[in-house]
Amino acid sequence: MLNLKYWLYCSLTLVAIVLALIFAPGLPPYDAEFTAYELPPTKKLLGALSLNEKLDGAERLFENLIKGPESLAYDDGILYTGVHGGLVLKIIDDKLIPFVKFGKSCEGIHQEHICGRPLGLHLDPSSKDLYVADAYYGLFKVNTTTGTVSQLVRPDTLIEGKTAKLFNSLLVASDGSVYWTDSDSNFDLKNLAYSMLADGSGRLIKYNPQDGTNTVLMNGISFANGVALAKDESFILVAETMKFRVLRYYLKGAKKGSFDVFADGLPGSPDNLRSDENGDFYVGLVMARDDQLTPAFMRNMGRYPLIRKLIARLLATTQSALELIDRNWPHNMLQKAIHSIGHCETLLNVFPQIKRVSIIKFNKNGDIIDSLHSTDGRISGICEVQFVGEYAYLASPFNHYLARVNLQPTKKQTNRLN
Repeated sequence: MLNLKYWLYCSLTLVAIVLALIFAPGLPPYDAEFTAYELPPTKKLLGALSLNEKLDGAERLFENLIKGPESLAYDDGILYTGVHGGLVLKIIDDKLIPFVKFGKSCEGIHQEHICGRPLGLHLDPSSKDLYVADAYYGLFKVNTTTGTVSQLVRPDTLIEGKTAKLFNSLLVASDGSVYWTDSDSNFDLKNLAYSMLADGSGRLIKYNPQDGTNTVLMNGISFANGVALAKDESFILVAETMKFRVLRYYLKGAKKGSFDVFADGLPGSPDNLRSDENGDFYVGLVMARDDQLTPAFMRNMGRYPLIRKLIARLLATTQSALELIDRNWPHNMLQKAIHSIGHCETLLNVFPQIKRVSIIKFNKNGDIIDSLHSTDGRISGICEVQFVGEYAYLASPFNHYLARVNLQPTKKQTNRLN
């Protein structure tokens, strides 16, 4: 009888805590909304999406010397990438050379808001200037010859009533306009877990170099990520990571100022976008998705706003308690724990990951015309591809290496592919 009363008491207490976390007002994460949405079925790996071995057997360059080479830019024998710790690096003849850093010195990745975190890179072919989006410090233009740094957008810049919380991807149009994404206007990168759970507040923004103004083109995006421009600059694409799709915003023509869905139901989370000289587009799927293999909650999380809210509030209240302790008794271990709660890598580790890497190629109409896959487990978390000669360099926000694949198949590989 006592046992029954004890378990009843524990059960009622647990229910009360859950209800309080869901419905009590004024709890973190603040400014977050949680509403239901539906996603279409995931595209099957058939036709141009069929599995292949094009990315198998990848080399791991600079293993354990770098972490998170998130984006890549290439020109005249120099490959640029940004990594954890805040550095933008030059890679020349397979050697790492520090190039520029926007943040300050810090003690480790758990202090990335101090170090800075370069995400998007774009090299302007006309001026040879390197444009960089640092998640915490803003948008920059760097002269690749002199190293002179110019800041274009600061993190305290008000843009239509809001500051940018997570500077992510960017590109430069022929007229000098910079199109960039604020992935989430409520949460910064060190609190990325809440971006994954809450309703989208990401934005696509245009920076005017003539007067330094910023104009919001799209908002309410569920983690606005990579961007790519059409060859004729009639539209721009933006990856909507948490809804597994790519959106298209029209810059010219009869549909100017409107947007639609360019590609939907992708078999993974779209991250960075790149265009080629033919006007086609490549998108890296940083997390694979499959309607049979992906856990049900991750696959259908849009349907369950109360569960998303519960998880977010449980994480945020724990994080807030640790932050309060750290403010009064600062300690490195506390700061690492705070970072591990808010950062998405912790949340992702809770769920099993599909061991498939995929990069999808689209034409200008949104048709899938090719794909590159890896299933050998050699690489994971690939978000972008940069082609240099016979090689495909593969970026990642997570990996402790830069992956590289020789796309010229050997005779053995050719027989295997056939």
